[in-house]
Amino acid sequence: MQSPPSNRFGPLWLAPGVTRLNVMANFYASFVVIGMLTGMSFLGGYILTEHLHIPQQQQGGITGDLGFWVEVVIMLLVNPFGILSDRIGRRTVLIIGILFIGLGYALYPFATSVPELLFYRCIFGVGAAATASMIAALMNDYPAEQSRGKMIGFSSLMNVLGVMFIALGLGQLPPILQAQGMDAITAGRTVFILAAILCLVSVVFFRAGLKAGTPVSVQDRASVRVLLGSGIRAILNPRIALSYASAFTARADVVIKGLFLSLWAIHDGHEWGLSPGEAMARFGLVLGIMQAIGVVWQPIFGWLMDRVNRVTAVIIALVFASTGYLSMGLITSPLDFAMLPAFAILTIGTSSAMMASTALIGQEAPVSERGAIIAMNGLFGSFGIMVFTKGGGIWFDSIGPWAPFVIIGVVQIVLLLAAVLVRVVAPGGASD
Repeated sequence: MQSPPSNRFGPLWLAPGVTRLNVMANFYASFVVIGMLTGMSFLGGYILTEHLHIPQQQQGGITGDLGFWVEVVIMLLVNPFGILSDRIGRRTVLIIGILFIGLGYALYPFATSVPELLFYRCIFGVGAAATASMIAALMNDYPAEQSRGKMIGFSSLMNVLGVMFIALGLGQLPPILQAQGMDAITAGRTVFILAAILCLVSVVFFRAGLKAGTPVSVQDRASVRVLLGSGIRAILNPRIALSYASAFTARADVVIKGLFLSLWAIHDGHEWGLSPGEAMARFGLVLGIMQAIGVVWQPIFGWLMDRVNRVTAVIIALVFASTGYLSMGLITSPLDFAMLPAFAILTIGTSSAMMASTALIGQEAPVSERGAIIAMNGLFGSFGIMVFTKGGGIWFDSIGPWAPFVIIGVVQIVLLLAAVLVRVVAPGGASD
């Protein structure tokens, strides 16, 4: 049964009790949170190069180590935050998370050593643990079932715009500030402080716009004891198991792209006669173009997810993702605009994989346990990030900058075969 017209926002049918203001606040949260999470990876290479003067041949390993230990923090905390959100609501947990992210940004450019970087990055990791699964939960809490794909599509579009804001906004500032006479270190600190201020301002928007409480009434909330086992019990559902496996590569997709493409660009910048700031600015344009492709694709794929079986949507996403990652073995440089077709496929694949995993888990998870199960989905994603950032740093330095991408592509081929099997033996119901 469809929701009444009063519970609709444009093409989106909304869940009972969800207002248009809630949806707009959710879109803003999708914009700023994913932008801030991606921004730390994108801007981190600048700190290694210009602030700490780390030799290029060591940067891949250090970047991988930083990512690895942050994911350890996330893995330890993402489930507790998910359970907490099913008890006290998404809004409070999201506010806690964005405050920790802002603190991480404020401290990061003042580090004087790699151990300090790690400590500040772990503070950032606390915020990442609280916010990443909350964004996915809000995407699934606010729509009616028949609009789940479109809601995720529009929310993911805001994710893309947030990344574009980092790439074309904050990412372009260091060389601009240096051109105006600011030294490299002060320029870096200025950019990170601006990011921290944005996080602080976002608290006001979250508090004013997001829906308070949980998606179910107080008497219907699952107990902590039940929630502690929700994520593990849910794996018996083959479609949830597929979503968990898909999240293993899908979340790694987003982070690996930010970590190692930007580092690759800085390394190639030396061969192109560019400073690290200039190389990052040129790659920011490439990344901006990639995200512009995502702006067009995200709503299209969201619409598609509401019209096909959601396991089929996962299969479509993995075809694009595996092709995009394997194609990175053929490109000449991330600074070469002639390589944009390969980056376009990569963008479509990475965004689709995350969207498909999110829609599938939202469709299958019980509402009263959704936060805990989505957090478990995030835990698998964190494990994937941990594996691929640690291994990716080693492969980047020892094999070549293309190696992390090709290896992920091979893993996604295996996952694609598993998704086809699930579609045959346990497809579930087609979306309404």
